[in-house]
Amino acid sequence: MSKTYLTFDVGTTAMKCVLFDEKFEKKAFVSKEYSLITEGCGIVEIDPETYWQTFVFCIKTIGKENDLSNVSTLTFTTQGETLIPVDKDLYALRRAIVWIDARAEEDAEKIKKEISAEEFYRTTGLPVINGALPLAKLMWIKRCEKEIYDKTYKFLLLEDYLIARLTKKTVSEMSLLSSTGWFDINSECYFDELLEKCKIDKSKLPEIYKCASVVANVCADAAKETGLSGATVVTTGAMDQISSAVGAGNVLPGTVTETTGTALVIGATSDKADYSNPEMLTIYKHFDHSFLYMPFCNTAGIVLKWFKDNFLFDLEKQAKDENKSVYALVDEYAEHSQPGCGGVTLLPHFAGKSVPRAMDNASGVLFGLKLSTTRADVTRSVLEGVGYMLCEVLEALERSGVAISEVRSLGGGSYSALWSQIKADICQKKFYRMNEAESTSLGAAVLGACAIDSKDVVSVSLNVAKTKRSFEPDTKTREVYRAGYEKYLSLYNSLEKEF
Repeated sequence: MSKTYLTFDVGTTAMKCVLFDEKFEKKAFVSKEYSLITEGCGIVEIDPETYWQTFVFCIKTIGKENDLSNVSTLTFTTQGETLIPVDKDLYALRRAIVWIDARAEEDAEKIKKEISAEEFYRTTGLPVINGALPLAKLMWIKRCEKEIYDKTYKFLLLEDYLIARLTKKTVSEMSLLSSTGWFDINSECYFDELLEKCKIDKSKLPEIYKCASVVANVCADAAKETGLSGATVVTTGAMDQISSAVGAGNVLPGTVTETTGTALVIGATSDKADYSNPEMLTIYKHFDHSFLYMPFCNTAGIVLKWFKDNFLFDLEKQAKDENKSVYALVDEYAEHSQPGCGGVTLLPHFAGKSVPRAMDNASGVLFGLKLSTTRADVTRSVLEGVGYMLCEVLEALERSGVAISEVRSLGGGSYSALWSQIKADICQKKFYRMNEAESTSLGAAVLGACAIDSKDVVSVSLNVAKTKRSFEPDTKTREVYRAGYEKYLSLYNSLEKEF
């Protein structure tokens, strides 16, 4: 009987379920959205049962046209910092505190008093201590909901919670734990010293597993509710960005992934972690014992959406009339402008600047407007501005000793051939668009398969991560973009004191 691999990419507001065959070809796909609960003061929550019922819906939808009796593995890949306390029966004791929830700023300040930023970074790979940190959220629960804290059997992250519902086992994996503040990514164990200083009971945390590990078979209760076979093996996956890297073949030093979605996320595989890098770039545990540098820029594709919605709103009707993607029409607009945009430069830091040289107060800037400036010039400047921001991050990685031989593009931005070429020209690197758009789900399937077959993740990843198109840097635009990049840096330096 042929094997199939079932994966769940559990995002902030939607869950994607993908069924892959034994050749890692996509057999079925279903997605379902859900809503978050926001109540002001930085509070963002969701009923954990919403995750579970969405999960059950996706399975039953897939099962209508696919035989689930031969599903070999079930693997999750999730957001990093969502926290769910459960009792001994694995029932959630309160609503999940979602990763973007920032209520615990007061508790984050307490953590800063217990440990220096340098020591925290050297141990966890995290450059920032803020209210989104699960350690701060856990401290908030202990301070503000002591009864919940006392009743909690285990504090689980989102992947952990879903695995527990499926198997009745409470485990977590190392890439996911990298976002918590209570995990030592060097020793691959809990950060006991900080937990003690923060007065957190380590026994309330789950057992640590490696990525791509067998947890258990689907338990009888879950099999009955979902229609899954009790023979299906539940495995640990990886945090979504790690899983995406595996799905894109970013598993060896030299390869970098960049995801241009709402934000810009860069992943760079490295054998070692350099905590002396001046930018203090975020470092996560990779799927194995290596590391993934993961700098993050707050705004990228969302800036293009903002510009489209406010200044190219007439394109929506044209796209509908011509049965085209509105972003394809945006590209057509941008193509009417030449590299350099007639001197127009955009700083795309619409929600602060995170790396390198973080500045929370930074804002977007459009510079160089003239009477001769066209709408096409400004449109292209958005694409180039994000390209300059990406180049800045890649250079910071190289200063930290990370080798970059090629860049693999993911996210919605990778569908734009124009944007991909602009990035290649600005960064002077070869860019690739991947064949499988759902690289995060593909990575989860690879991790699941390797867990039961004892296969090497690197070999399988490199074999299944196929590229669809490449973009070579154009030497003709090198000088134009080098000058544009220098202006981009100079603008930020000049305006830094004004932000």
